[in-house]
Amino acid sequence: MTSHQPPPGYAAAPPGSAGPTGRTETLGDVVDRIGVTRTHYVALVLVVLGGMFEVFEQLILSSLGPALQEAFGIDAARISILSSITLLAVVAGGIIGGILGDRNGRRAVLSVSLAIYCVGTVISAFSPTYEVLALSRVVTGLGVGGEIAIGLTYLSELSPTKVRGVFVSLFNTVSAGVGTFLVFAYTLLVLGPVATATGAGPDAWRWAFGLLGLPVVLIVFFRRYLPETPAHLLKRGDIEGTNRALTWLARGRLRQGPGDEVTSFVDERTAAASESAQIHGSARQELASVLTPPLRRRTLVMSLAAFLAWGVQFSVIIIMPILLVQRGYSITGSLALTMVQNLGALVGACAATFASYAVARRRVVAVGALAGAVSVVAFALFAFSDLSILVIGFVLQVFCLMVNTTLWLWAPELYPTNVRAFGTSLIVNVGFLGGAVMPVVATVVFEQAGAVPAFVVLAGMYIVMALLMTLATETRGVSLERLHGKRSIAAT
Repeated sequence: MTSHQPPPGYAAAPPGSAGPTGRTETLGDVVDRIGVTRTHYVALVLVVLGGMFEVFEQLILSSLGPALQEAFGIDAARISILSSITLLAVVAGGIIGGILGDRNGRRAVLSVSLAIYCVGTVISAFSPTYEVLALSRVVTGLGVGGEIAIGLTYLSELSPTKVRGVFVSLFNTVSAGVGTFLVFAYTLLVLGPVATATGAGPDAWRWAFGLLGLPVVLIVFFRRYLPETPAHLLKRGDIEGTNRALTWLARGRLRQGPGDEVTSFVDERTAAASESAQIHGSARQELASVLTPPLRRRTLVMSLAAFLAWGVQFSVIIIMPILLVQRGYSITGSLALTMVQNLGALVGACAATFASYAVARRRVVAVGALAGAVSVVAFALFAFSDLSILVIGFVLQVFCLMVNTTLWLWAPELYPTNVRAFGTSLIVNVGFLGGAVMPVVATVVFEQAGAVPAFVVLAGMYIVMALLMTLATETRGVSLERLHGKRSIAAT
């Protein structure tokens, strides 16, 4: 049943009516007028929780690195290889997930990705050999890749323009900012009290992997109650489904009953005026559009920036505990120091969230990258005492996550609805490719030449990233309709 009576609290205009500027109302206008409701917050919490557990999976190889070295008799290079294998699988999973997300919907791919991740982490827990562990990381990475790219796309399309940057950045603020800190606390808990209570001994690392598979089961279940994004539904020509999703958002209810009335927020006129419903080419042409004008420069600039940013972040994550052990700290001591340093990751992610309101994306990344370059060199030269390790490491993590969070929230804003998931996954997963390749390079330089040359290489990557920002497309405060309507995109 369809009704033209809007839900309580929504100042609706008739579908297809003229907006305040005299033009026909678009889907973006409707989403902005609905504002933020309880459904938005539920969606944010569930997507962010899924992302946090998957960040645990990405980073846990660093915190478990020394334990895995002892368990399998492997060196630091083979730990880096495990990380690289995971991240290469993340890249593959992200690209596949982006394609499927544009074709089959954001919500379905989110749930499937989490299920794949859960299977992978359980296999990791029971791995009898290094080779099986490596295979399990491939499975885990496939799930993680799809989850991250689609999560960013989902939140960007669901959110009103004013809070879009905040909502998308919170994905990284909580998942990476909080997760980067908690993963080391979690590892210390499992390798300490949990290992003692269970008598796990040298197999405590198995518990660290296995326990990560438990919470996502609940997230998969609850995601059944999230709506598909109106933009994706309108892209498919499903006006009734679009109105149902918009009603879901406007009422702020987690679950809709079969007898609930659906408000007609949009009609054919709204669709004709909306970017998401514009006629596009074949599936192959749509995928190719991210590498043809006017999107090509956005893709190349942001993908390279992400490659450099993720390359630095994962190199530091892999090298840090090993470096601290070399400088005389125990395994647990190095983990404790790294955990406290990573409070800076939360501060940096929060800084990016606040900056998304008032500061240009390009400026945040450029300033953060230059400050990060100084911090990473300072750590190699001066971080020898407890205090210097904590302070310089903290500052380094602030700028590292400020840059990365801004890139995350920026990526989905750069593409129209028909290729938003694929374009976002391309940028994010080229970044993860950097996270897979550069730690191996940095670790080799570290082991052959020492900490200073390795960290100078990472500083150079940050400087290149800052220079790239002169070529980037600014999106702060601009609606997706204005960014990607036919006239707007042709002029970019």
